[in-house]
Amino acid sequence: GLAVTAKGGLASEPIVEIDGIPETDAEGEAIVDIAYDAVEATLRSIPPVRRRDTDVIENAVRRAVRAAIFEAWGKKPVCKVLVSIVES
Repeated sequence: GLAVTAKGGLASEPIVEIDGIPETDAEGEAIVDIAYDAVEATLRSIPPVRRRDTDVIENAVRRAVRAAIFEAWGKKPVCKVLVSIVES
């Protein structure tokens, strides 16, 4: 889950939950860390004004997390992204 301010900033750290996926990749890196890194990188790549659009965030983060886990695990998981806009 992601909480974003009306100005497009993160209101808190993203929450990443992993179900039905191995805990680590073949090199021992935690899959949850791989997913978290993908979330952070994706959010940084979206211009702040576009971060006010929950659909833009949800779609970009979903694609990035699925791609990162596919690269680490070889399978694309079901990925749900929940974005809330909060008052800053």
